[in-house]
Amino acid sequence: MPNDSRLLRHFAFMACLAVAVVGCGDRGPTRVAVTGSVKLDGKPVEQGSISFVPPEGSDIPAASAEIKAGEYSLPVTSGPAVGQYRIEIRWSRPTGKKVKMGSPAPPGTMVDEVREAVPAKYNTKSTLEREVSEGDNTLDFDLDS
Repeated sequence: MPNDSRLLRHFAFMACLAVAVVGCGDRGPTRVAVTGSVKLDGKPVEQGSISFVPPEGSDIPAASAEIKAGEYSLPVTSGPAVGQYRIEIRWSRPTGKKVKMGSPAPPGTMVDEVREAVPAKYNTKSTLEREVSEGDNTLDFDLDS
């Protein structure tokens, strides 16, 4: 029996070592923190989103954040990796009108109509590009309609 115990400890040690070695493998590109402000026609974007889209065919991950009161922040844990990005900014803003909600809501249910406030040249057809580097990444965007 003493040999079985020794063999079991040896097996457990080797299993732990294998897990440690696998855990130390390539974890992908190093992410960085990014913060900034977003304005449209000089006014802060109240609530929207910003996305950092890597070039097509790139192996670096995309990153996105919520914009609140004209500010956004991406911590290192979810920020973009160092590199060049196309930026997409969106803001669905109420128009002041009410529209019928439709199915599956009860008939006659009305909701606020919302429309994209940011021009397509900054989102679906974005021409915005920014370089993300190591160190301080404060990227501000002052957009016009």
